Amino acid sequence: MLFNKISVSAISAFAIVANGAILEMYSDRNCQNSVGSRNVWDNSCATGVPGFQSYIITYPGGGDQAITTYSRAACAGPQTTCNYAGSTGVCYPSFNSAGGSNAIGSGIACGFV
Repeated sequence: MLFNKISVSAISAFAIVANGAILEMYSDRNCQNSVGSRNVWDNSCATGVPGFQSYIITYPGGGDQAITTYSRAACAGPQTTCNYAGSTGVCYPSFNSAGGSNAIGSGIACGFV
């Protein structure tokens, strides 16, 4: 019985940790010059990221999340992209007339955090 409780606790802890998409960010528009990677928890906003102009989703996070990038350093205002988090390995340009991206949101739909 104790083994089952420990197993359930360990699995639950792993499931909580695994619910976030991971993005590799790039300073150019074609995913050549990496500026780092960032974990974006499901239904949250990641600020304080280095400015980037393209990205690749390397891990999809939880189920049915949309990754939205923003030109401002907040998950509000002009969006630069919105893509399904399950679309890993694809290079997405992430800029608009205001420039590159400075925040990343993960939510149930584009623009929802």
